[in-house]
Amino acid sequence: MSKKKRITLRDVARQAGVSPTAVSFAYNAPHQLSQSTRERILETADELGYQPHPVARTLATGRTNTIGLVMPTGLGWVLHDPLFSLILGEIGAVCDEEKMRMLIVPAVGDVSPGMLATIAADGFVLFSIHRNHPLGKVVERTNRPLVMINGDENLRAPMFNVDDFKGAYIACQHLLEKGHRRIAVGTIAPRDDGVIIPTYERRMLGYEAAVRDAGLPPATLRPVFIRGLLSMGAESFAKIWALNPRPTAALCVSDVRALAVLNGARKAGVAVPSDLAVVGFDNLPDSAVSTPPLTTLKQDLPGRIQLALRTLFALIAEETSDDDPPPPHITPLELEVREST
Repeated sequence: MSKKKRITLRDVARQAGVSPTAVSFAYNAPHQLSQSTRERILETADELGYQPHPVARTLATGRTNTIGLVMPTGLGWVLHDPLFSLILGEIGAVCDEEKMRMLIVPAVGDVSPGMLATIAADGFVLFSIHRNHPLGKVVERTNRPLVMINGDENLRAPMFNVDDFKGAYIACQHLLEKGHRRIAVGTIAPRDDGVIIPTYERRMLGYEAAVRDAGLPPATLRPVFIRGLLSMGAESFAKIWALNPRPTAALCVSDVRALAVLNGARKAGVAVPSDLAVVGFDNLPDSAVSTPPLTTLKQDLPGRIQLALRTLFALIAEETSDDDPPPPHITPLELEVREST
């Protein structure tokens, strides 16, 4: 069976009665042609079944129509974290609307300042990068368009965060107003490399400020390192319940940790909230249907992601400049009080 001949740019030019350069302009620089000429070329290309080569088109336009989503850890965390799944979905929806592709770039292997230069993307979204993370230097030195989500506000880049400090403050204040004075804080363990995730750092500072402003001792809060996996519920709850004196409430730096604690408490026969009140952070969909429904902090996630992506696309199109990035855009949080408190 003979192989079908590949239609080339020159075939389209010959059939449309124009030069090969005009065909290239029809795809890569339409402003160089009249509307009627461009329409004739595109109609001819469609009739012949011509498809411009993606690599050649990238070389001609300098664009890949692709953004890179750079993560602070490997893919294992990315694929297990429910909040990231929501963020990924929101980013994907905006990319679909703008006909952009997305690459997930885990921070494994080479995370030197030259890392982003090896990735074929027009710009980058950096997720949860701290100034002490190796990628912090990438942010400071790269000349590629980028925005940051849940980033370190000390880094110089367009930043789109939630008000972690204020949200944590009002969550802790909620428990203090209910009379709780022995509060466990379900948080993450320090990383071996000393890197601190900025989101959780700000939340811990918010909890501590609420206790301080209430005139209570720092020992009111008892940090406990628990895993962000629902399957670790029994272990997470056991660590909190083993504290001496036993806590009457638990603040968790994420909903997934709070949901794990709820699951462990239910299996242990501990009543929530009469024996242990629990507060989460993020308002995952499961938090509204857990047993009992989880008190947590909610945000306008779609609005925040859309604003971050629109900013990135404007930088890529050179409609705006990141030479002097604006102050961080901080999305407010609202306490959603449910039966767990």
